[in-house]
Amino acid sequence: MSRVYTVDVRLRVHFALLLLPLLLAVGGCREHLFGVQSDVVVANLSSCRLTVYVDGWEAFTVGQDSSRTVDNVGSGRHVLEAKDGLGRLVERRYIELRSGEDYYWRIEACPPR
Repeated sequence: MSRVYTVDVRLRVHFALLLLPLLLAVGGCREHLFGVQSDVVVANLSSCRLTVYVDGWEAFTVGQDSSRTVDNVGSGRHVLEAKDGLGRLVERRYIELRSGEDYYWRIEACPPR
């Protein structure tokens, strides 16, 4: 085997090893690269203002007879909660989203006073 061929093979192997982490990182971000995201659309048809939580984190407050969207929730299992102004739980949903799937949640009633 010639010395030039051996050096060429080594350079290709080293280049491939250096490129591998970059390819893995890009592969993990494919949802962002291709614009695939999962959203949750909340339609509040009730007569009270509600605060919406996604996985325990406050997402937003939605007024009566209006809707809001939680952008790019991500795929997988999630817990959605809606609470009134006094912090009382109005409704809870357990959902599982696939990549690119949106979820539409209609809330129609407030808790009794």
